[in-house]
Amino acid sequence: MRARPGQLPGHRFAVGVTLLLAVARCTRSDAVPAPATGPAPIQAGPGPAQAAPLVPGPAGPPVAVPAPAASLADVPSPGEMRYSVAPLVDQVKASVVTILSTKIIRRVLREDPWSAMLREQLGLGGPQATQEQRSQSLGSGFLLEASGVVLTNNHVVAGADEVVVRLSDDRQLAAHVVGSDPATDVAVVQIEKPPADLRAVTLGDSDRVRVGDYVLAIGNPLGLGQTVTMGIVSAKNRAIGEKLGDLDPRYQDFIQTDAAINQGNSGGPLFNFKGQVVGINSAIINPGVAMNVGFAIPINLARQISEQIRQTGTVARGYLGVGGEDFTPARAAELKVPFVPGALVNVVGRGTPAEAAGLRPNDVIVEIGGRPIDSYRHLPIAVASLRPGEKANVAFLRGGRRIETPVLIGAQGAGSTGAHLFLGIDVRGLDAREARALGLGVGQGLAVTAVDPRGPASGVLEEGDVLLQVEGQPVTLDRMRGLEGRLGQGAHTVLFIQRGSTRFGIRL
Repeated sequence: MRARPGQLPGHRFAVGVTLLLAVARCTRSDAVPAPATGPAPIQAGPGPAQAAPLVPGPAGPPVAVPAPAASLADVPSPGEMRYSVAPLVDQVKASVVTILSTKIIRRVLREDPWSAMLREQLGLGGPQATQEQRSQSLGSGFLLEASGVVLTNNHVVAGADEVVVRLSDDRQLAAHVVGSDPATDVAVVQIEKPPADLRAVTLGDSDRVRVGDYVLAIGNPLGLGQTVTMGIVSAKNRAIGEKLGDLDPRYQDFIQTDAAINQGNSGGPLFNFKGQVVGINSAIINPGVAMNVGFAIPINLARQISEQIRQTGTVARGYLGVGGEDFTPARAAELKVPFVPGALVNVVGRGTPAEAAGLRPNDVIVEIGGRPIDSYRHLPIAVASLRPGEKANVAFLRGGRRIETPVLIGAQGAGSTGAHLFLGIDVRGLDAREARALGLGVGQGLAVTAVDPRGPASGVLEEGDVLLQVEGQPVTLDRMRGLEGRLGQGAHTVLFIQRGSTRFGIRL
């Protein structure tokens, strides 16, 4: 399945790219039309995603719930699981839920020209008939707190008009979306009248997960009902390399597992053998291409995002203002410095936190905020996890010498002094030295300083990219502004960019 880039409001163009992997979201979606008005009722479609009537919870506000989260003392010992993981499943399965989300679509029914003329010109008859369709999708989730807080994927509940949480014992409870973060595909749902016997999960530490660890995935694949699959952690720090709906590729840091995950598993937990949740199942490689290659959002990232959603209703991400590439042995040899894995800085935005901290091109960032950086891909993830206004130490190598300095983290979208263009990007002009190094003249070339994760350029352009040439001419601010209107009218062109040491073209 090919994911389509998003669009900013008012723009009808999108960025086209060739994708090498077929990646699918693991949410089941069954359209279940239900007529509201109009003469022609539509038969309800088959499938287990149809919701049964709600079972009301206790009256009054939520009560203090005595049932605690599963403690480590409750987890079965290795001896108990010598021949079976059933004791572990028994311990955690009650915390896993199914989520039924419904979107209500109202359509205007087509009518014959004669009836339309009478209604519009002669004022005869009532308003044009409409029909209501209810489209249901099914996913999974888990109880973060016994007060009815549920964690799931954004794509499970995105745009939902109604949300129902089905417990492991088939009770169905009305719920609502507290908030979500499309960029990381995390959403928080609240059961409106939580019963007193809910049992929350225990969260683990995804940073301590090791490749080869045994894991369990529990969810509702294909609407079959609660299903348990087992496997291992196949890899860590995976980036799929394509834009999945609104999920921003800059924050892809998946745990890969071979525990079977299918449509309907989205939002469900990935447990370690201590009974702790270490990830949220989110995506799979299309079964037509691969089998049992699934991806889970690390629970440390999901925990941080969910806390912000619950506290403020929004998610704020840190901003540094650099662009770069992986620091490799070949680049170390070019610069005549010892090789240490890290993020090589190519561009430092003017007026950014990075410039204020004294960072320069050819610096190699190896740590920020206490998190080691072993590649450029991990730098945006680490910076985004820091709060705007937070002071963090950044460690970098300059000429092979380690330097540490504090940096005041900025806010994404507020760190650039460049002009806001289109495709959800901010840019700045190149200075004379940068332009000369790229073979450009004064006033030519633009450096990307920020990318809106909701915009169509998300996953295609990155901070630090340099726009070189468009329509056979060097990029200038005026030329790009003039191009915006033509793209909005359906025109197409090829934009050449430089990313690190590589130059390539993308079709707009």
